[in-house]
Amino acid sequence: MREIKFRAKIKGHIGFIYGVPHNVYEDKDFQNKWFDSIQYCEGGEFLKEYIEENTLAQYTGIKDYSDKEIYEGDILSPISSEGYPYLVKFDEGEFCLYSKFGRWGSISKMRPTCDKLNIKINVIGNIYENPELWQGAS
Repeated sequence: MREIKFRAKIKGHIGFIYGVPHNVYEDKDFQNKWFDSIQYCEGGEFLKEYIEENTLAQYTGIKDYSDKEIYEGDILSPISSEGYPYLVKFDEGEFCLYSKFGRWGSISKMRPTCDKLNIKINVIGNIYENPELWQGAS
């Protein structure tokens, strides 16, 4: 079973905080939801931090070849030297990889294929802190 974890950027700070989404809001048509904060435990005490808009990201349950957790919004290294980076998004009920050409496929199906072909894919950044890595590919 996949571990459920989230991360987000704290307003006015560098880096991410890991915890549980807090304070959910919905628009009047109940079509869109968003969170304004993340709750976490530190020293046995529950704390809450306000987060930057659109930075809440969920863990995919998959690690890269450096054993780093892969989250929504992460940018993965190209498969070949001529390739393009991949962006991780949650789409149609699963975590997917996108290249500059569009949706490439499910990340859960990609990992076994890459293992079989001995292809090493690593997190090289994310769209929140390194947007230039993705913008250069699109």
